[in-house]
Amino acid sequence: MTLRIGMVARTLNAPHLRGTGRYIQEVLRNSKAADGVHWTVFANNPALPLRVPADLAGETDVFGFRGDRFELWEQIGLPLHARRAGVQLLHCGENTVPLWQPMPTVVTIHDTVLWEEPRPTRLDYHYLHHVQGLAYRRCSAVITISESSRRDIARRWPFLADRLVVIPHGIADEFFQPATAPLPPALRAVLEDGQGRKPYLLYVGGPQPRKRFGWALDLLASADDSALHLVACGFGAAAAQAAVVPSSLVGRVHFAPFVSDAELVALYQGARVALYPTLYEGFGFPAVEAQAAGTPVLFSPVSSLADLVGPLTWAVPAQDPAAWQVALRDALSLQPTARAERVSAAQRWARSFAWRKTAQMHLDLYRRVLAGDRLN
Repeated sequence: MTLRIGMVARTLNAPHLRGTGRYIQEVLRNSKAADGVHWTVFANNPALPLRVPADLAGETDVFGFRGDRFELWEQIGLPLHARRAGVQLLHCGENTVPLWQPMPTVVTIHDTVLWEEPRPTRLDYHYLHHVQGLAYRRCSAVITISESSRRDIARRWPFLADRLVVIPHGIADEFFQPATAPLPPALRAVLEDGQGRKPYLLYVGGPQPRKRFGWALDLLASADDSALHLVACGFGAAAAQAAVVPSSLVGRVHFAPFVSDAELVALYQGARVALYPTLYEGFGFPAVEAQAAGTPVLFSPVSSLADLVGPLTWAVPAQDPAAWQVALRDALSLQPTARAERVSAAQRWARSFAWRKTAQMHLDLYRRVLAGDRLN
């Protein structure tokens, strides 16, 4: 029997994909008609592209709905359209769900960061902390992406413990292959000259305080090699302009524009070392992506990252600058033979994070929910 699944995909209905959008896109891309699934993909902005796979096994429904301030698209428009489309199960993959659930509903809560950071308005706070708490009680299942996030969610909402299912993210095949694209033009202009490419570290994170861009700047400043540059990913144009770069590092720090997956692979593979000094992640894509691309990566084994320490990881205490400096020197001085051995081992390890496996685990969960099976 064909599964008729509704997928909420507002994060695909955007100029650029971020982590949650990539997750939804890969689940759709790695589940095919041969799996017995028919998708209806819901999004909310007809003025923007919807980045679904070209061979999507199903259709899209992009519609506006008045009442943005009160989240009425999600609370009324979405369940109405899902019911009209005849979906058997609705999957809300972006942390939040409607209270009205006319069919079995599954939500992916990626982590608890939204609930731990200050909210801009009282209405926003009420929606996340009160409305969503009630809505989660009605969900048939809750997917999360790591054991660390599962523990955090169960502490915040103990009533979800028997409905929580961990399905890890995957890594796209492109990260294991030789780069098929050059660096973005803006970076080629500053990193490449007639004498070749300048050596650079790659910071992957963005401007959020927990990502610790300042930590990466301090590490660059303390590096023995004054010729090293730093490329920073995850910043929009406004955030890049607002970032404070010490005068001593001006000309050595460069902000990447939004990049395609192919350009991101090129950035990883061209970097001497990737820096990922974040203090909390539900699932840390860069920790695995760097290793799949054959690039040493420095991070602290905190939250979900404790499960992502692989053969090309330098795991460093979060608050120990001296340890980070030593780890960077070690990673930069890795000899070619030793590096090749670790790259080979890291890529074998990283292949266990496969989007096809992730998609199959989603389809299995949908079937269990529809059959009324116990989840835990």
